[in-house]
Amino acid sequence: MEITEIKIFKARGNGPVLAYANIILEKKFIIRGITLLETEKTGRFLGMPRRRLRNVDRRAYRDICHPLDNEVRKELTDAIFAAYDKFIEETEE
Repeated sequence: MEITEIKIFKARGNGPVLAYANIILEKKFIIRGITLLETEKTGRFLGMPRRRLRNVDRRAYRDICHPLDNEVRKELTDAIFAAYDKFIEETEE
């Protein structure tokens, strides 16, 4: 799986959400709305796009798409946070 493009969008406000990302895989498939988060307890991690479940507790969500194994999750996380770090470095200059 080749990640051909990553776009980072800075989050508004404070809190655990650092930014949002859209990625394009192999110039054929886009995933929009990946959330980049950071907490003291868990560190940096990705929140995949999700939707609220109907007729269930108000806090119940289900991922719309997500990696099926840890190797792919790590590949996505590393690439997206590298793009985020570059984005922050460029916007601070």
